[in-house]
Amino acid sequence: MTRPTTFLAALAAFALGTQPTLAANPWADNVVSYNAGTDPAPGFTDPTSALGEPTRISGPTSMFPSIVNPNSPAFGTDEIVSIGVGGSLTVSFDEPVTDDPLNPFGIDLLIFGNSFLTGLFGPPPNFEFDPNAPFTGIADEPGRIEVSADDVTYVEVSGVFADSFFPTNGYSDITELPLPFGGISTPGSVPSDFTKPVDPSLNAIGLTFPELIAAYDGSGGGVGVDLADVGLPSISFVRITNPGSDPTVSPEIDAFADVRAIPEPTAAMLTSAALLLSQARRRR
Repeated sequence: MTRPTTFLAALAAFALGTQPTLAANPWADNVVSYNAGTDPAPGFTDPTSALGEPTRISGPTSMFPSIVNPNSPAFGTDEIVSIGVGGSLTVSFDEPVTDDPLNPFGIDLLIFGNSFLTGLFGPPPNFEFDPNAPFTGIADEPGRIEVSADDVTYVEVSGVFADSFFPTNGYSDITELPLPFGGISTPGSVPSDFTKPVDPSLNAIGLTFPELIAAYDGSGGGVGVDLADVGLPSISFVRITNPGSDPTVSPEIDAFADVRAIPEPTAAMLTSAALLLSQARRRR
């Protein structure tokens, strides 16, 4: 259901100073149930960690704060919740997440974990960061995603897994990693948009860090779900499960977000845009 934003739509929004529509609270609101399963990550078993906005700055700020980016995910015990083998996490939204044709790339729901991309560092013992090195892989722990409108009938999202692509990014103007192991201690000046999805056709492997940040185009990342793929017009419940058998693999969840829609231009918006263009030309 992808509907690209036209130049006129963007121009009209700019002309009127409008912003894309955003739900009053786009984050998951309630923990419906949590089963930690077998061998969840020790200390990461507070399910309320998955409520609210995704983590932008991770870790104790007095010790080792780190700006969350595609090479350095959230790692605090109060920021992510682990789902061990056979476990599950179910959350709900107070405002339903809808299959909206105005959502970018047709994505309606975003799920944030603590996956991260690998390959930017040299060999031991120094592990120097090379800003020109390409990403070569992803460290992820995929979890099954199911959605429901009524908390009774759940539909599995095929081919999409939680705690995988695309890793979270906290600021859209960071271009380098000055600390070891992907850490950034200074926040950027432009917070990323956690309700805007990454283009699902993006191949992050092979990109350098600056190229990837540019390709995110202001998005905060997250795994994207298109409700059209499951045949539901809206959902209020999301369940993540760990169906695997490897005790070293436990999906870790940070947050859930309702994607914001980009409004279509109205006649008044287009008229205003045309008027501003005309005025600008006269001034030139």
